[in-house]
Amino acid sequence: MKKKLKGYQAAAALCAVVFFTVGCTAKPAKTNQETETSQTQEQTQASDFPLTYTAYDLDGTGHEQTVNQVPDKIITNNQSSTELLLKLGLGDQIIATVLKDNPTTDDLAAAYDAIPVMADKRDISKEKIVGMEPDIVVGRVKSFTPETLGSVSDLNDMGIAVYTQESTRMDQEITMDSILGDIEQVGKIFDKKDQADKMAEELKDRLTATENSLKSLDGEPLKVLLMVNYQDGTFGGYGNNASLQKDLLKRLHAVNVLDKGGSGLSAENLISMNPDVIVYVKGTHNEENDQNAVEDMLSNEMFQSVKAIEDEKVMSVSYNDLMGGGYRTFDCMEEMADFFYPEISR
Repeated sequence: MKKKLKGYQAAAALCAVVFFTVGCTAKPAKTNQETETSQTQEQTQASDFPLTYTAYDLDGTGHEQTVNQVPDKIITNNQSSTELLLKLGLGDQIIATVLKDNPTTDDLAAAYDAIPVMADKRDISKEKIVGMEPDIVVGRVKSFTPETLGSVSDLNDMGIAVYTQESTRMDQEITMDSILGDIEQVGKIFDKKDQADKMAEELKDRLTATENSLKSLDGEPLKVLLMVNYQDGTFGGYGNNASLQKDLLKRLHAVNVLDKGGSGLSAENLISMNPDVIVYVKGTHNEENDQNAVEDMLSNEMFQSVKAIEDEKVMSVSYNDLMGGGYRTFDCMEEMADFFYPEISR
């Protein structure tokens, strides 16, 4: 059942009244060019707003969101959405975010580090979010619960809009195309449509180019283990229930050896799975174990019969790149293609 966003229109109207009252001081007259530019911007925004879309809970329940104007005060609850907003030039509007999963790229590092960090994404609270009075909260679906930063309806009841990334939904199968859809929708919400559409089109072209370069592959797909938090022969893994990564692997002529992800896997499990390739996923929460994980795994005598270990086909990727559901997943896919198939030029 879809629910209407409550209180947001009233909040927007109040904001408009406050702005009008405060903004009545005398200002220099605009030039004709400035007036024309201002009128064009107002006409563009007027044609796009109010804008209605749907935000989803973890169980797939949809909540209709209506924004009457471009949201100005933004909170993000994960790294990939923060990086996308920074790429679209919205850094000044992000009033808070959460601890990063991995270092960001050099071009965004300074802007990212200037954003106040509320907490780790596992520890954010609804009270803190509401107290900061954002216009909108953007990010991964899993964090929108009553126990963490608040459900979609909780925030809506406080007059706060929500955008949940399609690429992070767990109630349905999602694909690399879901990331492109997120980019395009975020562009609409924040009046950055041209930039966002261009970005999505470029990523789509890269996706097509990667897939075309691998069309000559035949035979059985590579068996890949997406491993996390290796320590003394035990580890965790991401399985086929991570549908975005399942789709990514399929496009790379590969399959996940784990049906369902989990932790506490053993040396016996690794030997039994016998993957062709191991993709080791590094993240902030496992930083201490991650430092020497690949080297320790490769030198472990118990694993020398595992094909990936025998062939030294073990690569490391960042959690945000592979699991974050953002534009950097396209970079990760290209890196994986090069590592899986070094004999194929792209």
